[in-house]
Amino acid sequence: MARQTVNPAEYGIDLDKDALADELADEFNVYSRGMLTLDELLLRPRTALHFCDATRHNHGWFDLPDDVLLRLIMNWGKRPGG
Repeated sequence: MARQTVNPAEYGIDLDKDALADELADEFNVYSRGMLTLDELLLRPRTALHFCDATRHNHGWFDLPDDVLLRLIMNWGKRPGG
């Protein structure tokens, strides 16, 4: 399967990919309060859905799919400086 390239503009988001990933990582850190890792979140599907829904609602990013949102956070920690 080819790697998915994320273009935030496709979802009506006026940020570049890195800025969006930064914002999503910040949202996750606030949401989890250091009590939950992303891996643990992904093992709790209902909590993951709640996080995605809350994040979309907080920012008005209603077209951003769950898998794209979560993938951006996963990859955020893997990039240099992430």
